[in-house]
Amino acid sequence: MSADLLSDVFVQFCESRTHLDSLLSQVPKSKVARLFGAFLRRPLTIAKKFEIALALNRDEFWNQSFLKLKKSKPIHELLAVLWKNPAFVPSDGGVEDFPSLLFEGFEKDWGSARATEMSRLLSQDPLTTIRLHRRAFESDGHIKTDFEKWLKSEGFPKFRRGRVSPEALIFKGFARVQRNDFFKDGFFEIQDEGSQVMSHYALDPKSVIAYLSDTPQVQKVSEALATDFSQESSLMSSLVPSLTVVDACSGAGGKTLALADFMKGKGRIFAYDIYEHKIRALKERMERAGERNVKGICLVANENESHLRFKDTADIVLVDAPCRGLGVLRRNPDIKWNRMPLPVKEEAVKLPIEELQRRIISSYVPLVKRGGRLVYGVCTFAKSESLDQVQWFLNAHPDFELESNGFTGPFDTDGFFMASFQRKSP
Repeated sequence: MSADLLSDVFVQFCESRTHLDSLLSQVPKSKVARLFGAFLRRPLTIAKKFEIALALNRDEFWNQSFLKLKKSKPIHELLAVLWKNPAFVPSDGGVEDFPSLLFEGFEKDWGSARATEMSRLLSQDPLTTIRLHRRAFESDGHIKTDFEKWLKSEGFPKFRRGRVSPEALIFKGFARVQRNDFFKDGFFEIQDEGSQVMSHYALDPKSVIAYLSDTPQVQKVSEALATDFSQESSLMSSLVPSLTVVDACSGAGGKTLALADFMKGKGRIFAYDIYEHKIRALKERMERAGERNVKGICLVANENESHLRFKDTADIVLVDAPCRGLGVLRRNPDIKWNRMPLPVKEEAVKLPIEELQRRIISSYVPLVKRGGRLVYGVCTFAKSESLDQVQWFLNAHPDFELESNGFTGPFDTDGFFMASFQRKSP
């Protein structure tokens, strides 16, 4: 590999405007992934470190067209310097590493001090996090010996347990965890701890509500719940998993798979999405994990009301709605490069994202049985998509009452907002 590879990847990024993960899947990942990802997350901080001016000022840099960006000599010069000096890349960024409009949104919602700290955290490299599946444990609740030896083997990245989700193991930086038989046999899935927290919250909000906050988290708010590998430490250990659960926006099934695991393979989960390729991916992941209590359903055009045949039957409906994705900027820095979130480009419905969220929520409300819960979740911090939606829901659906709501991340995890509404009994 040579320094030219970074420049080539940047040109591809400008021309295709594809997601970072998809782009890097086509090139050797280790050094390229680390350096190119760092550049996308904190370009102006890195440029300042190596004394290379990418533009006259922050606004000029972020307002450039992709045509200008891909031909920018200072950018390609910086990428060459990065390749030669990987050990000197700053690990933190700041306000300048975000378009003004994006930072001003943070500031408007949460104040200058918190917005500044959010910018620092969201410009860091993401952590690699896995979720241990129940098949990784023996019948006595302890992790299988050969799997534990692999996790603790020499040369493998060091990890720590999750602070909220006991099933989470968190590695610092990029870790090659998929190229092994344990992954192929479904012993674990790659899933951020914040996403795991939402899965726990969907099934039992009380189990994690103490670890959520009224505002985005910019400092540690909890300690680890477990120090060993015992499955008995699971937050779901006391749950009676005879539930009917609807995962309304399942995507490729990360949270769906966690729900199935936490329910110990019992009950029923109906996973819906409008994209057929995502439902296919979900089914493949369920097969690998050996889960049999999930039915993946693609809602195709003109059939988007088919889920209503389950009216008044669901114990839990999880609506992990489409959103601006501000909570996953660390993992998907291309969001800010593509000048998202204004406007969000929703392929299925050309609507403001808040209106799209409300339509999706309302379409699934009838499925919740009396005494059941609707759980709303988004991977963003925008008040218009989180706290404001809670107030809208309560006004629009008076037969529900708010149980709880809160944020997790961006400290240590991706950023999520979640709220639980219980349907009132007659």
